[in-house]
This record gives sequence, structure tokens and C-alpha cells, in this order.
Amino acid sequence: MGHEASNKNSALHHCKFEVPEIIFGRGLLNQIGSCARRLGGNKVFLVSDQGLFNAGWVDRAMHSLLEAGLNFVYFDQITSNPKDHEVEAGAREYIRQGADVIVGLGGGSAMDAAKGIAILVSNGGNIRDFEGSDKISRPLPPLVLCPTTCGTGSDVSQFAIVNDTQRHCKMTIMSRCVAPDISLTDPETLTTLPEEYICTTATDALSHALEAYFSVASSTLTDVNAIRALSLLSDGLVQAVREQRVDDLEKMARASLHAGMAFSNSLLGIVHALAHPIGGLYDINHGSVNAVLLPEVVRYDLPVVTEKLPELAWTLGVRKELTERDAAEVVEEKIEHMLDAAGAPRTLSSLGVKREDLPQLARQALSDVCILTSPRAADEGDLLRILERAF
Repeated sequence: MGHEASNKNSALHHCKFEVPEIIFGRGLLNQIGSCARRLGGNKVFLVSDQGLFNAGWVDRAMHSLLEAGLNFVYFDQITSNPKDHEVEAGAREYIRQGADVIVGLGGGSAMDAAKGIAILVSNGGNIRDFEGSDKISRPLPPLVLCPTTCGTGSDVSQFAIVNDTQRHCKMTIMSRCVAPDISLTDPETLTTLPEEYICTTATDALSHALEAYFSVASSTLTDVNAIRALSLLSDGLVQAVREQRVDDLEKMARASLHAGMAFSNSLLGIVHALAHPIGGLYDINHGSVNAVLLPEVVRYDLPVVTEKLPELAWTLGVRKELTERDAAEVVEEKIEHMLDAAGAPRTLSSLGVKREDLPQLARQALSDVCILTSPRAADEGDLLRILERAF
């Protein structure tokens, strides 16, 4: 009871809000060099991936670094859902090369890998040593993160997610230290993002915004960013997927930024608590998993977040007064419609999840840090029922 009721008064009890320096605008990727230089860089460790290299954005970043008079080392030995051994290899290379600033360019994988590398070069050890909350004892090297998708939020968040390949699970590392010094978003980088990833990364932002809005740690400052993100997503997600116009893509980049600022300070909920073990076991796209889980988790949460639903319904485009009950129905319908119209995956089975693994996944989710801020308490049975309905 106390856990669920605390959501109503959370904004009255505290108001914490931390963000990096934020730079946002079309064509601003060419400021990577000046950002790294301002942070005292001489030799930059540039973390990205082959897809961004093929799209030309890595070249753009390298040119900016050279124009700023900086040397750099390029590291791209990372895969989707970055692995512990990849992060540890990156840290060894950073040290061997004598780098002094890290730039992460890409989606959540590149940026979380950059964060993991930063943790290890200053703190030593193995990346699994830092799983959980506030395990980092030494300051990280200067960090610039540049998102090239419309959903991760890693560029402003206090989280890093890394796959533990021994336990086949995702480790959540939470610390103020892993928020970058500078977040630089150039929405033009989204113009080369495949349609599938526009959908799945934007639905990741949708889950960030909704879970931040419902979180027991939400505040007036996180709510205003979550609501802004939801407004942008409601207005532009489907059009961004279908038409890929730069104006709609910019809305998605802004939505990702606002949702990231919200959840970094309010934390998340059951969607992410369940998505992390699923992604760790199956190594599948995080946004796809979130899209499947989100409607079921929202249905589970609705009875304890009724006071917030009228404003949410208004944000999603309903321009009339609603009772809390009617607002709940509208919110469910709007989220379902948005996901369907964007072509998001709708079942866990379609993603390759096996029914026999569901009990194990529910158990693992209980120990994920994200479950602590769920607006509605859940035990293993509750989580298993959510997974079964999403299957």
C-alpha cells in the first residue's frame, strides 16, 4: 500500500534533477571536436560502430576532431547490446593509446560501451564489479555522447547497460558519474536510420517517458519532460516511421532527449525490469522488447496512477474532460494504436522468446534496479502473468 500510494505525493517530498550540458540542433555534429577540446582533450577515444561508419557520420566526427587539432583513436569493436568483454577490451585499448577524452557516437550500444570504458579506465577491475547503484568510486574521464537514434536516452542518463556474457543477463550500472559531461544531438543523423530502428528506438523513448511519468520517484521537473516527450511522440512517431521527413525525425530526437532527462532522474519501472533479462538472455533489440511489454505493464499500473491519467490523455490528443476511468481506457487505446500504426512488434513469441523461459525471466526481473520505482508493487507471480499476457 505504501509503495503504491507514495506515487501521489512523490513530487512533494523531493525534486532532484541532474542533466549534462546539452547541445541540440541540425548540423551540430561538427562541434564534436570543439566539445572534446573544451574538456581538455588532446587524444580522443572515439567509440562508434560499423553502421555509423558506413553512413558517413564517423567520418564527419573524425573531421571535426582533426579541425579542432585533436588526435584520436577509433574503436568500433562493439556489438548490439554491448558485451562485458568488448567494454573491457576498449578500456585496455584506451589505456594503451594514452587517450584522455571519450566520445561515444551511436545508439545505446555505442554510448553504453563508451560509459563502460570510462568506468574501467578510471576505476579498474571488471565491469561486473560496478553492477547496481553507486559502485563507482573514482571520477571518470571527460565524456561526450552523441546519439544517432531516437530512443536510448543514454546521452543524458545516469545509467549504463552492459551484457554479462557469463550469466547471460544485462547489468544495470547506475551512478551520477556515468552521465556525460556533454550531450550533443544532431537530428540529421537520424536520416540514415533504417525504418525498423526509427520505430523501435522511438518506442523505447515512449516507454522511457511513460515509466518516468508513472514512477514513484517522479517530480514536477521529471513530469514536465515526460509529458513533453509524450506530446512529441504522439504527434510525430507514426509519421517519422512512415515518411522519414527530417522535421518528424527531429521531433523524435527531441522526444528522446526529454524522455531521457525524465527517466534519468525519476528512474523506470516494470517494462525495463523485464526487458533487461530478456535482452540479456536472447540478445535482441531492446526497443522491440519494450514495445511488446509496454501495453501490458501500463494496464497493470493504471489502477494506481489514476490521478495522472487525465493530463496524460490530454497529452495524447484527447481534447475533452474525462473521468479517471474514461482516461484509463483512452490511454490504453492511444498507446495500442500508436504501436500498431508504427508497426512495432506485439508479442514476445515473435521476437524468439521461449515460453519455458518466462519463469526465469520473471525471477531475474525482481532483482533489477528498475523495479524499485514501479508505481505498483509486483511479485514474481505478477511479473510472470505480465510476461504470459505479452507472449
